[in-house]
Amino acid sequence: MIALAVLFGAFCVGAYFVGALVVRARREASVLSEEVTRAAGGYQASSADLRERIRRGGAGT
Repeated sequence: MIALAVLFGAFCVGAYFVGALVVRARREASVLSEEVTRAAGGYQASSADLRERIRRGGAGT
């Protein structure tokens, strides 16, 4: 019974640390995304814009 309690405790601690890492990674990704947007001058091409550019420029050029 004690071993089961220790395993459960280890599982809970592991889940806590994984959750904390996920939150930290999402926060860092958000900051990085904002920095990239700022560096790009706020310009973001949509998929429709890219398709239109390909149509106008030709597929092989």
